[in-house]
Amino acid sequence: MRLATALLLSTLIPSFALAEGVESKRPKADTADRVNAVTTMLNAPDGALVTVGFNALRRMAPGAKKFETLHAIKGDSLYRIAMNDRGELLATWEKDPSIHYFTRDRRHVQLPKPTSPRENIYELNVEELHFLPNGRDALVHMKGRETNLIINYDVTFRVSLDGRTPPKPVAQMIGARKIDMTADRAIYVLPKKPGQRCEHLTCNPVEAVVADFFDADGNAQRKTLLDGKAMEIGNANVVWGQKGPSILLRIDLPKNQDVFARFRPGAEKPDLWPLKGFSSYDDRLLYALATGEVLQVKADEKGLTLTRHLLDGSQQVSTVPARIEREDWDRKVHGFGVRRDGRLWVHWGRHLLLFGKNPAEAPRSHDLEPLLARFTEWADVDIYVPGQDALWVGLDRTRSRDYVRVNLADIEKRARP
Repeated sequence: MRLATALLLSTLIPSFALAEGVESKRPKADTADRVNAVTTMLNAPDGALVTVGFNALRRMAPGAKKFETLHAIKGDSLYRIAMNDRGELLATWEKDPSIHYFTRDRRHVQLPKPTSPRENIYELNVEELHFLPNGRDALVHMKGRETNLIINYDVTFRVSLDGRTPPKPVAQMIGARKIDMTADRAIYVLPKKPGQRCEHLTCNPVEAVVADFFDADGNAQRKTLLDGKAMEIGNANVVWGQKGPSILLRIDLPKNQDVFARFRPGAEKPDLWPLKGFSSYDDRLLYALATGEVLQVKADEKGLTLTRHLLDGSQQVSTVPARIEREDWDRKVHGFGVRRDGRLWVHWGRHLLLFGKNPAEAPRSHDLEPLLARFTEWADVDIYVPGQDALWVGLDRTRSRDYVRVNLADIEKRARP
């Protein structure tokens, strides 16, 4: 599940763990309402829509009706991209040794991937790409393993977009788990013991949560956000959603307690407020709103529950009862998000629910089941595009993933209470 306004994000997103794909020998042609062989799609700052996954980099320009293929590498998989508000792109494929830079005047520049500044590092791969605000450089974050210790090694390079100067390491981290990165910062969870289990579900005990903050030229300054000596921490994860200058984390505390921690720019300490009634396995069902509050979506056999976690620790809860019909056996939330006017959409089972300005009121519903062809299933990745007010619904099929476009304004006219 992903929300398009934050995709990049979210994902878990973040960094994204994007699935590989196998190209069909007879690929289907893309249309205005369907794109084939794509892992996910990202909203670019300039309003474009860009594909990720499989062998081709495709872009739908703002106002366009079809995707244009910018570059493809047969037998390889596109897995990391970056975009800026000038319409430029950075992209890297798994096997290809280059980082591809597509300029606003449509030049295609190939830059060599950086190499490790340390010895005994293996499986060093590009994890993140970000344009720097100075317009001259990019941040390239790479992750590998130390051969002898078998622990994570993270290194962030400043890479010149004109290729005239060699990549320069600006930050390195050993034995940590990166939980988020933007052009401004990279956040890590540090386990107390080298080599201990540290992943999304658990990292107990945690030594600290730290962040590297980058300036406009990519210079890094490290800061401790949470100290494990002052607060017993079991784990930390970023809350995906509408990001701003603040950092929002979900923190695991002892005795299965969870809290939100918001780090405001310039503040000495984070704002903490409790998270009640939440399973730490369901981070994808939390979403940070532009107000700073957090929306939680949960579904079971009784129905759909929307919980708004307010900044003072209180909650606003609304529910949608489940339909008791044979064809409504699927009660899973496959995707949810916020439209450009602030209204909520939820892909629940076979239904697309469109809420009004008051989420406590009953939503309108549209049946998405006709989108499923034989041998296909929901991909749990639905991409909302603000410029189109449209939802691209992900469909997994044998050896591939496709997306079908659904115009929400049209759906509202046909949807039923």
